[in-house]
Amino acid sequence: MHCKQWIFDMDGTLTDSMTVVWEGAPAALLARYGRTPKANLHDTLLTMGMEDGARYLIAAYDLPLDMQSYLSVMREVIAQLYETVELKPGVRDMLARLRAEGARMCICSNTWSDQCRTVLTRLGVDEYFDFYIEAKGAKSKSHPEVFFEALERLGGTDPAACAVGEDAIYAAATAHKAGFYVVGIQDAASAADAPAMQSTCDQFLPDWTQLDWARV
Repeated sequence: MHCKQWIFDMDGTLTDSMTVVWEGAPAALLARYGRTPKANLHDTLLTMGMEDGARYLIAAYDLPLDMQSYLSVMREVIAQLYETVELKPGVRDMLARLRAEGARMCICSNTWSDQCRTVLTRLGVDEYFDFYIEAKGAKSKSHPEVFFEALERLGGTDPAACAVGEDAIYAAATAHKAGFYVVGIQDAASAADAPAMQSTCDQFLPDWTQLDWARV
């Protein structure tokens, strides 16, 4: 195994949370206030960032919330939904093998770090990760700097000897262009991106049980 550093996304990569949490959260929040989501709500929100989506929901559904209270309630909703999330197939055995072979690992996620830690602690795998990075703002995974920061903190210098596990094409493409070894994981929420992931990733897998260890 030549990859001794591993940078993992969480949602859709290690956990089955993209559909359950991130697609389900707006409808769950609306249900708290007795609102029924429109049929095209998910497609509408896909074109918006979190703040624009919040403004849209507050206005379109006449929610008794301002931006600050909306974000507070949304975090509660998301935390509750995460209680139903599970690891994707093969994750537990894969992490244990990496640890046994001397790899160092971290989480680099758009989800806030304390929420990631809560989820992965409940699922019994938090012990495998040296640290958590929130990939937001200047550290967005649209830019390679966040991956290089993680690599350095993991004690590595060569991106080709560092694996990045991702389900999102934009993040996988960023890591690939920066020279990292990219392992893509299929997820229902990003099924339309499967052809692009196939051509971008060094390995693109249906789940972690299919990882080709001879190539990492």
